[in-house]
Amino acid sequence: MLLQDQFPIFIVNGTRSEWWRYIRPTGLDSYGYQFDPVREYFTEPQVCGRNATRSGHGVDTAIVIAGSSIGFQVVGGTTQSIPGIEPPRVPNPAENDNLYHPGPGQLYLSKAPLALEDYEGDGEWFKVGLIGSSDGINWDAYLKSELNFTIPATTPPGKYLARVEHLYIQREYNQTQQYINCAHIEVVGPGGGTPGPMVKFPGAYALDEPGVWLPPDMSEDEMKAFKGAGPSIWRG
Repeated sequence: MLLQDQFPIFIVNGTRSEWWRYIRPTGLDSYGYQFDPVREYFTEPQVCGRNATRSGHGVDTAIVIAGSSIGFQVVGGTTQSIPGIEPPRVPNPAENDNLYHPGPGQLYLSKAPLALEDYEGDGEWFKVGLIGSSDGINWDAYLKSELNFTIPATTPPGKYLARVEHLYIQREYNQTQQYINCAHIEVVGPGGGTPGPMVKFPGAYALDEPGVWLPPDMSEDEMKAFKGAGPSIWRG
């Protein structure tokens, strides 16, 4: 298990992709680290991860049938470019990393108005999935190697950014860490649904909401009913 996470591997139709084939690659932070968490709630990294609003060219688009499941496989590490500190991570299909940090996972979709590779995610987003706490004690995503979500059956067809996030949620104010990536997908199906409620990134979250700042006295029943940061889930 490694201490920082991203999701460079996309899972569709039971097949795991190569690193960054369908996922927009993220950039380095000011220290030269690629896998460090996002802490910027009101700036560009909140959209698709650090510097990923403009990294769409060269990323393939996965065909996803509405009503089917997609997944994001975790890779842990700190892939970075500063010589002499730590060698960068390189793709290794034999590795099977786990989510070391406890917390929920969520999935949002945003339909591209024009070319998906040019879309910077500055449009509207709707939430389609949450992996919370089934027993009110543990987070279901903890130590899992992948996060899986179902695309609602009535999702309007078209090309989307699929934004996955894992939150290492804290009881201390403004200490929650986020691990965010965006996949390119094309949803095919009959459509018919009207997604919502809609939000925009950055700006969808407040630092003091329960989905970001966990109340210190949260009971088991309240944790089971945890709704996650942001809007309610659209299920189609």
